[in-house]
Amino acid sequence: MLKLILPAIVIVFLLTACGGAEAPKTAITLEMTDFAYSPVAVTIPADQTVVFTLENKGLVEHDFVIEGIEAHSNLVQDSGSESHQMHGQVEEYDVHASAKTGETTVLELTVSEPGAYQFFCSVEGHKEAGMIGELVVVAAGE
Repeated sequence: MLKLILPAIVIVFLLTACGGAEAPKTAITLEMTDFAYSPVAVTIPADQTVVFTLENKGLVEHDFVIEGIEAHSNLVQDSGSESHQMHGQVEEYDVHASAKTGETTVLELTVSEPGAYQFFCSVEGHKEAGMIGELVVVAAGE
């Protein structure tokens, strides 16, 4: 009986170890208030999908914008308004997601190039009021 059980256990172990399971995604919650982000600096790994949960705790709509970055982004849950999209502002940013007051938006982001990038709120006057943060992307193993 032991001769039958041992090979079965080995096979199960090998299938579990090599099973092609997707690596867990990094998850970051970014609070947006009037007029700041918390945390103000975020470090993520390059070439890995990171899930950003953007919580708008402010009294007005806010967004999360990054320019000059090579990235793939996907809005998983979008609570933002369509005003940016209707005015063509989305196309001028490499990464963009917004959230209405009291709402949450979920964004998946994969950045290919390590470096330091500024993120900010593009709503008129918010960046100037200090609604700016830093995204640091590090190579795997750093």
